[in-house]
Amino acid sequence: MGQIVAASSAIGVASDARSTQSPITAEQAAFNRSVATAAGVVNSSGLLGQNREVTFAVDPGTHKSVIKVVDVNTNEVIDQWPPEYLLQLAAQNKPKDSR
Repeated sequence: MGQIVAASSAIGVASDARSTQSPITAEQAAFNRSVATAAGVVNSSGLLGQNREVTFAVDPGTHKSVIKVVDVNTNEVIDQWPPEYLLQLAAQNKPKDSR
């Protein structure tokens, strides 16, 4: 999966994905921005406790949004939506001519 970054720079990830892969729709870009904004709100609220952060990225194989809760000290992924196995399954079942 692609690079995961803190929500504060996640909007850049969405645009980077657009420029290096197949174009995303305006609707997808708006969704990515809203998810990144929501992740930033959660991070700044402190709801996750100390040393935890929500990150947002776009999976390069499936072009799906990926949200992770990460321990900022160890970079350990505590939880992820969708789970990695579902992203792998989606990438394997993706039609060859689809982007």
